[in-house]
Amino acid sequence: MGVILFFASKWDGIDRWTKVGILLASIIAAHGLGFYLRYDRGYHRVGSAMVLLACIVYGAGVHLVGQAYHVDVNDPRLMLFWFLGVIPLVYIVRSQPIQFLGVVLFLLAVGFRLPDWLDRVNRGEAVLGAALFLILGLMIFAIGRMKEEVTVLRSYSDVFQLVGMITALGALFAFTFEDIFDTYGDGRYLLGDATLEYGTMIVAAGALTLVLVLATAWLHRRREQEFTITGVEGVAIAILLAAAYVAVSWNTADEAAYVLPFNILLGVTLLGLLVSGYLRGREAWVNIALALISIDVFARYFEYSWGLLDRSFIFVVAGVILLLGGFLIERGRREMLDRIRAGGAVR
Repeated sequence: MGVILFFASKWDGIDRWTKVGILLASIIAAHGLGFYLRYDRGYHRVGSAMVLLACIVYGAGVHLVGQAYHVDVNDPRLMLFWFLGVIPLVYIVRSQPIQFLGVVLFLLAVGFRLPDWLDRVNRGEAVLGAALFLILGLMIFAIGRMKEEVTVLRSYSDVFQLVGMITALGALFAFTFEDIFDTYGDGRYLLGDATLEYGTMIVAAGALTLVLVLATAWLHRRREQEFTITGVEGVAIAILLAAAYVAVSWNTADEAAYVLPFNILLGVTLLGLLVSGYLRGREAWVNIALALISIDVFARYFEYSWGLLDRSFIFVVAGVILLLGGFLIERGRREMLDRIRAGGAVR
């Protein structure tokens, strides 16, 4: 933060080529020190932290150089350039924070580009955006699952799975609110208003996801003869993909036709994630599932009671639910995690 603030505060007083030189020197110095500490001296964590710093300075440099050449700070190409500069290091440096940064930058690059893709859409933008990120989240998760089946790529799998899972579940959670479909009452949005790039993205991402699911199932079956939980996860991913495509293509103005099925789908997905995390011995999956179940219960409670009951009564009941539900969930979570730690994981 200090480096970024220093550049930003002194930027106008430095000529253009000096700016570029300072940024390049900072990036090279941080990368050089990081690789030296990590690979020559064996300080893996500190070295990885320096490489992460170099990635952040590079991102700041992309935006500051763009500003020097009168490129708007919100230009989506800047985030794309940052992502392209970081993604090779995801596979060069086996550091989870750098992997996290790379995957998040990809999602941000798409997010910054999305308004341009939907610029001519007059209603239903939220549905199209949520559907895209649901598909992208499933794609990233499928990449992580496939990497887990390949020994040389296994160290790159956890971050992809977690970020993809959270992205997909967040998008699916958005579909459970009536407000996201409030424009449907005036007539369904026209999908043709979205640009070709948007359509290409959702089709390509969905197709790649299915290919990855099939590849994961094939790789897993080479090691095991049974149709295990990996196959069930593949079916679940296919169902969620289908739900995303239905949301952007099914011609109906009835909000309930979307909201109720997506609420059911979210509930089943979270329960499935809880079971899958328990069987696989993934504590993070169990914690994410329980956290989102709690959030969903509160969201539904406030969504459907806010206009019906007295405000004070709503918050009193919410507090009781929070205390009692928190106690029960925490007790169940501890028992489940103790069993995971004692019994090991089912791959």
